[in-house]
Amino acid sequence: MSTPIITICGRPNVGKSTLFNRMIGQRKSIVSHIPGTTRDIIQTNCFWNDKQFILVDSGGIDQHPLDEMTEKVSMMSFDSIEEASHVLFVVDATSGITNQDISILNAIRKFNKEISLILNKVDNVERESGLEEFYDLGLGEGIKISAYHGNGIYELMDSLKHLFSPKIQTEDLIKFSLVGRPNVGKSSLFNYILGDSKSIVDSVPGTTRDSIDADIVHNNENYTIVDTAGIRRKGKIGKEIEYYSVLRTVKAIADCSLSVLVIDCTEQVTAQDQHIAGLIRDSGNGCVVVMNKVDQVDKKQINEKDIIEKLKFFRGIPVVYTSATLNRGIENMFSELVKINARYRQEFDSDELWKNVVSLISENIPPSKGKKRVYPVSAKQIGSHPPKIQIKFKNSDLLHFSYKRYIENGLRNIFDLKGVPLQLEISES
Repeated sequence: MSTPIITICGRPNVGKSTLFNRMIGQRKSIVSHIPGTTRDIIQTNCFWNDKQFILVDSGGIDQHPLDEMTEKVSMMSFDSIEEASHVLFVVDATSGITNQDISILNAIRKFNKEISLILNKVDNVERESGLEEFYDLGLGEGIKISAYHGNGIYELMDSLKHLFSPKIQTEDLIKFSLVGRPNVGKSSLFNYILGDSKSIVDSVPGTTRDSIDADIVHNNENYTIVDTAGIRRKGKIGKEIEYYSVLRTVKAIADCSLSVLVIDCTEQVTAQDQHIAGLIRDSGNGCVVVMNKVDQVDKKQINEKDIIEKLKFFRGIPVVYTSATLNRGIENMFSELVKINARYRQEFDSDELWKNVVSLISENIPPSKGKKRVYPVSAKQIGSHPPKIQIKFKNSDLLHFSYKRYIENGLRNIFDLKGVPLQLEISES
């Protein structure tokens, strides 16, 4: 089961971005009272009760745009709907049905997608009455929410949970995606590994538009390799077909357990490379960094400390150097993938985990507040692929985020989790 794409859409200023931020639990979309604030299509991989989906925040749709920018935003929104598995059609409950709502819904229906009606800005009991007119849209009574206050979000997520997909793990298969900016050599690596020109190799950035996958056996290990389109910086995404490429790349990352981040050795680590590494980390994937085109640079010019420093937010990523044209470093890449795959599936002994947690805390006692003292009560692994650990504390609310990072970094070093995200859940006993 592939990862579903859920797209939020509707006319401008009905609260789409506020809903997006509420569903992902952070302020990723810019929220403003000015219609048309969201111009880029924003997408992210989300998790709900150990299942996942891709959430897309589209720009406001205007059926009668007055300028080129508004028309482009609307066209990209329709592109995101075409790619979606399910559509959340958001309306403003305080405004009633508008002609613009009806026009947009009629356009969305042409895509033959499942649609959920979301009645936003239902901020109090009084506003829950008088909403019967929305039945006329033909989507049932809808789900009443207040994205701003968080009301109704659980009910919304619960109504969608049948769509969410688990990350399917096949014990004898290593599935990884080749991701990176355009023209860093992903397709050349892909073709060399396959020994076949299944991907088009071209010096023009943006050649690979779709994700292409293949199954191989290498050194008695079974792999599925996914070659993805290059991700450009958002300001560079002009043509609609490039938007498809970005969304499909995000989806390819979500559908794999591991990712190989390919970086051009001649350019070192760019801000866009850092952004893609963040996408990989947020998806829960393990990661290997491949510095490609090593044959085109003087090795003395390569500063590995600088590479690691720029990617330090994804701690412990192994770095290998490759040349697809000269067959250098490919074996090292596969060797690191095997190691990361083992770490990704790692199961911890409960006694050993508890012993190490107590040891870390004993070495650095968390600060207390008055008579309230913070101390651990239990620690256990509650998930793998990637590893997830739950630690219960007494008075956990006193723990600063930096202390949580201290515990995470300590456990990473103890259990050798290089290149693998560690999901640490701190809760009250």
